[in-house]
Amino acid sequence: MFSIGLTSGLYSIAYSALELSPRPKILGWEVMPGPRKKREVSHYRRYKAHRLMFEAIFLRWPPTVIGLGPPSSEEEPIEWVTFMRTAVFELGKSVGIPVVLFDTDEHLSRALALETGRASSGLKTLIQKQMPHFKSNKRRVILATATALAGAAHLRARQQMENPTR
Repeated sequence: MFSIGLTSGLYSIAYSALELSPRPKILGWEVMPGPRKKREVSHYRRYKAHRLMFEAIFLRWPPTVIGLGPPSSEEEPIEWVTFMRTAVFELGKSVGIPVVLFDTDEHLSRALALETGRASSGLKTLIQKQMPHFKSNKRRVILATATALAGAAHLRARQQMENPTR
């Protein structure tokens, strides 16, 4: 099972692709800044670049679930966050992949704390409970990886509710 975690927005985007069995393992991650603000690139053109990136990721690691996390930058305009989230939900719907939204760091922390059985703490610490070798200090990589793990946890919980005998 593969899980993709994305940050919301078009100013910049980060993704983390995880293989989840038998233990979570990062297959790839990247932080991609968008064009500089002064270039005044429209959100449609920004999304086109992200869409091409999604196609490459999906060809390499076809996800079972897409986690969509908080924006990777405080400077992200709300219109771009909304546009990106809508686009990713539509993308997921079009290919039959569930998309799970974690709109804040706290939402991510709660989801990961439930999965690890540990009281809520920093995202990096919660990631390291499942992936001890995770070392990145880059906020965007931490967000994307936490989002991928939380998306997978949400999918497993939903599957358990639908099939309690498994």
